[in-house]
Amino acid sequence: MPHFRAALAAALIVFSPVRLAAQEAAGSQPAANEPAYFEVVGIADNDLLNLRATASAGGMIIGRLPNGARVKNLGCSEVKSYRWCKVVDLVDTKVTGWAAERYLVETTVDAAELPSVAETEGSDVAAMPDAKAEAPKTGFDATGIIPCARQFGQPMSLCQAGVVRGDAGQAVVSVKWPDGGERIIRFRDGKPESSNADEEFRFTREADLNMIRIGKGERFEIPDALPFGG
Repeated sequence: MPHFRAALAAALIVFSPVRLAAQEAAGSQPAANEPAYFEVVGIADNDLLNLRATASAGGMIIGRLPNGARVKNLGCSEVKSYRWCKVVDLVDTKVTGWAAERYLVETTVDAAELPSVAETEGSDVAAMPDAKAEAPKTGFDATGIIPCARQFGQPMSLCQAGVVRGDAGQAVVSVKWPDGGERIIRFRDGKPESSNADEEFRFTREADLNMIRIGKGERFEIPDALPFGG
């Protein structure tokens, strides 16, 4: 794809959220037939449950919770045949967002564990860093943050990412590792195609989310909104 700008490999990536046009229900309180509280279950031992800004597998990750965490249910909704619940952590009420219902089971809590109204007001503040861009973009059509992992067995963290978009369905995504280094991922015909690594490249899709694996350890979750806009 020679028409892509040469600045891709060297440009600095601005740390800013990817904007998504995901459908979102206004979770505020559970329906009468829904549990009031959940416990997080079914997450791998070396991983955490993603809390997202919108009820979508491509929603920006704004918090993460381990197995056993107990949360208050703020209301559930079905989006594109998947059930999502907006929840707030009972230990840290700043940790709130949309979680896939399949990782939540009904539980009970003692009154002493419940957060006060004052604690939960304004609790949509992201638990993950949500830094605003303070420097201009250099060489990218869009920038954002994506979940990533570099080593086998390593929990997912967040990586800065930037994209140069080409013709319809083509894009090149540059991912910066938190500890230094860069991975280039190429998209063609609307799908992940290859990387600048010599290791095996493979991917699966869930809704509008591309779950990419490179070699034995590298993992990336890239929503379509980053390479193609949205």
